Amino acid sequence: MKTLWLFLILAILSFTSLYILKKKMNVTNILGCYFFSNILITNTGLIINLNLELTKQDPSQLIFWTQKIPELSLKPVLLLWVIYILFSKRTIFSKLIHLFIFLTALISIEIFFVHIGYLEWVNWNVFYSYLRYTLIILLLAIYSFYLEKLIYRDKEVNTS
Repeated sequence: MKTLWLFLILAILSFTSLYILKKKMNVTNILGCYFFSNILITNTGLIINLNLELTKQDPSQLIFWTQKIPELSLKPVLLLWVIYILFSKRTIFSKLIHLFIFLTALISIEIFFVHIGYLEWVNWNVFYSYLRYTLIILLLAIYSFYLEKLIYRDKEVNTS
């Protein structure tokens, strides 16, 4: 029960950080990337857990919601911040350091669930998690890039 409250508090903090991000990114891009990241996280999780059976979890409702809260709040917001940092005017070295930190934060959530017994890795490990989230970030960066182009293309007004 304590972990549920912990992730509820982290979810509230992550959603409040979107207020800061709203000042730095286009709101349409934020919403589009948020929903697309939710789709990617959920679908890859279902493929790994149900289809490939590389992980196991207890079917309890408390465990389900404890895992679902960060999947719908904390992880997508962390991914949004990664996208913001990747497209910012920072140095490549700084971007790589931030990318590694955010990837480690995303994977730490899964490791925490494994540690407390809410998730069991059968044929899964940390390296595969890094690959999963790297692929998600790559797809999300491509999506964000083209979404941003579409947003600004539609803002151009043809006056002739």
